[in-house]
Amino acid sequence: MPEAGSIAGASGWQFRAVSPLGDGWIALIVIGGLLAAALNFLPHTVAPWRTRIALALIRLAGFGLLLVLALQLEANLLVTRREKPVVAVLTDASGSMGLADVDGKTRLAAAREFEQGRLAKLEERARVVRFDFDWELRAAGAAGDPAGLTRLTHAIADAARREGDLRALVVLTDGNDTGGDRGQLLAPMLAARRLPVFPIVFGTTTAKGVARVQLAGGGGFVRLGDELRLNATLSTTDIPEQTIAVRLYEVGRKEALAARENLRVGSGPVAVAFAIRPEKAGRRTYRIVAEGIKGAISQQTLMAEREVDVIDARIKVLYVDIPRDERKILAHWLARDPVIDLATLTLLPKGGWYAQGNVLHKNVGEGLPNDEAELFRYDVVILGDIPRAYFREGGDLAETKLQRLVEFVGRRGGGLVTLGGRSVYAAGLYQDSALARVLPFALDVKEDAQIPKPFRLRVLPAGFSHAAMQLEGDPAANREAWLDLPTLDGSNRVGPAKAGASLLAVRDTESGPVPMIAVQNVGKGQVMSLAMDTTWRWEMMRPAEGEDYFRKFWGSAVRVLAPDPRVAPQQPQIVKYQSHPAVGQKLTLATRLVDDIFKPIQGAELLVKVTAPSGKITALYPRDGRQSPGLYEYDVVLDEPGAWEISTTYGDKTAVERIVAGGTPEELDDPRARPEVMAEFAAATGGQAFTPDQGDALINSLNLAPNRVTRPATVALWNLPATMVLLILLVCVDCYLRKRRGMA
Repeated sequence: MPEAGSIAGASGWQFRAVSPLGDGWIALIVIGGLLAAALNFLPHTVAPWRTRIALALIRLAGFGLLLVLALQLEANLLVTRREKPVVAVLTDASGSMGLADVDGKTRLAAAREFEQGRLAKLEERARVVRFDFDWELRAAGAAGDPAGLTRLTHAIADAARREGDLRALVVLTDGNDTGGDRGQLLAPMLAARRLPVFPIVFGTTTAKGVARVQLAGGGGFVRLGDELRLNATLSTTDIPEQTIAVRLYEVGRKEALAARENLRVGSGPVAVAFAIRPEKAGRRTYRIVAEGIKGAISQQTLMAEREVDVIDARIKVLYVDIPRDERKILAHWLARDPVIDLATLTLLPKGGWYAQGNVLHKNVGEGLPNDEAELFRYDVVILGDIPRAYFREGGDLAETKLQRLVEFVGRRGGGLVTLGGRSVYAAGLYQDSALARVLPFALDVKEDAQIPKPFRLRVLPAGFSHAAMQLEGDPAANREAWLDLPTLDGSNRVGPAKAGASLLAVRDTESGPVPMIAVQNVGKGQVMSLAMDTTWRWEMMRPAEGEDYFRKFWGSAVRVLAPDPRVAPQQPQIVKYQSHPAVGQKLTLATRLVDDIFKPIQGAELLVKVTAPSGKITALYPRDGRQSPGLYEYDVVLDEPGAWEISTTYGDKTAVERIVAGGTPEELDDPRARPEVMAEFAAATGGQAFTPDQGDALINSLNLAPNRVTRPATVALWNLPATMVLLILLVCVDCYLRKRRGMA
């Protein structure tokens, strides 16, 4: 039998003939055997009696073997074996195992060394099955460099499912689970199976020698010709003070785009900012790298990347106002902004309109567009001191154009700026209009609708942090810039800010602060309202050598309010909800479809093709829902490392998104080893945690007593080589004895 050395005993013998013969045939073989044996006792036989008896027995045995062969005799029995217990060894190969904090070696290298050294004795007493894991469990040796997120608890559960007769699980890890799963649900299940876990934890329990570059803020696109600002923070833990350099690279180019030299790190976080102007449209990946840091245990954390779409699309602004200083100065400088395409409509004192710039609608003689689709071609509308009577011209009591401005914000996602003046807000009796519903502050009807006299704007804390209010990149410098601005002259009196609005600046009066600048989200767009109309004084009264904060403010405001240029009628686009996809992650993507007036396209025939790095193509057909019409969401599981391509097609238009699945910053957010977590989990399963220098203690703690397993077995006696050899041997012995005695 195979592995006969492991057999402890056999019992329950039963014999069965696979090819039973009839009684006649059996009698014939038995009679033949008896006659062959009897020939040795005939009178003329000259052999001694001892030889005769031996020959008779040999012939009886030979015919007995012939009967076994003829019947194809099998033996059915119960075999009890002594088998080695099965022990699984799981090695963590995730990104955090690449940290070099184990005597100068990475955690993974130390785990491999432990497995091949101290755990080698385990092979003598157990059958060892080996696995590697990061986001998934796989056969040992299939992993390369440590990368990816850790699903520690998931890997242990998967190994327990794959191997049904496990005696124990040995886990070589640092105890980090990216999802923070401490195994509270898994441990009782393993304990019920009497399957203990014995973890060996590698790595330091403190964040020693960790340096990290983290990008803060920023969007996913920038307009061609505009400035792209990348702000990063370099933080260190337990790293000596030293001077380093931080450089900005564009992936695909060797030379650095910019650098910050002689930065002192080691005493606290260091803020690093880069400002560049991309020269070409297209998708760009920028990488900020800290170079020259000594004592860092990981190189992965010394860089941070951001993917940015550089879009050749200027912001289309429609500015509607009356002749006044605010209109003159503001229109003059907006027209000179490199990313703004300005159209102005000026309501003349004696009636009629004067149009300038790139006007995108036809009825310029009537002011605002009559056609909704033409209005929606603009990105931002600035509404100046236009009296409410204009919106009722021609007997339009429904104020259709005003209603369309509201739809322009809420449905199209456009930006609306309302300015102060003598004929707006409560001074223009707008309090019961459609516009009043979307303004960020209430319109209280009072006799003193205007507040005269010069005043200094007071920016609130929320204002200093708002993107539209950034006159300087440094927070302290930004605060000083607002304090140094020239005074304004007069303003409208408005009510308090509405719930949900952001009040950015106020004017202090004897009766209390009055809102001056406020912002509110309305549907898919934003409304910014100013209760003053003399911001031109910031430009005309600034010092000769001073910064042009007027242009900075209005440039920032228009950019913040402008909608995403990638959302266009009939044009599919792919939106990522997660910014740093990792291998093994389920990535949720979405495509939004709108028609020419930005109404959602429902029930569209949308085709999504997902191409994996291996070339495998999967087709998806997402649907929108009642709660989110026109929004088509779909999930992609990044089960392969490398570059994925997702294309979404609607009609004859296709959008393509490229996603690189690799590591994740979350994996190294807190890289400390966690022996206490693993010790708690091990104890709950009936196991015990060990340190890397306790290899012998680990093996001694394992229950490696052989398993005694009784299984049924079948032995084909007729087909054994030994049966044939014995038959041939009997024939040979018979011939030898007969020849030696002269009987043949």
